[in-house]
Amino acid sequence: MNDTRRGTLTEGPDGMWRIRFERRLPHPPERVWQALVDPDQQATWIPGVRIEAEVGGAVVYDFGDEGRADGEVLAVEPGKVLEHSWTWPGEPRAIVRWELRAEDGGTVLVLLHRPLRSSAVTDYTVGWHAILDALDVYVESGTFENADYEALYELYQKP
Repeated sequence: MNDTRRGTLTEGPDGMWRIRFERRLPHPPERVWQALVDPDQQATWIPGVRIEAEVGGAVVYDFGDEGRADGEVLAVEPGKVLEHSWTWPGEPRAIVRWELRAEDGGTVLVLLHRPLRSSAVTDYTVGWHAILDALDVYVESGTFENADYEALYELYQKP
């Protein structure tokens, strides 16, 4: 598997972890932003997720039997930044930040998720990798593609 799209993990002095992805997408920021904030588009590329893209808006990541994270939108800079809280049962409250910037006719998307316990960091990293892959496929083709989770877990088990 091509791991140039791989997220990076950083452990803080408190033992909590941070995930960071930086993806270069060959689509204009406006197109990526709309896929991220429009409820109809969200439902296509990331089923079970709803992000009301206004400060105070509700955030739901409902993964069925896998679980559910709830949150609240904390910051919105249209076309540039979407930040929300993330509360998963048994985990500390975390922050997810999506940043977009135009570059070379496309978009650089940076996703940060912090803080995370070490026992959960691989699962979260695999999940975000799959979500970002789905976003890229959706913006390119308007379709949804299931991730190869086995390959992603193998990728993140490598040193």
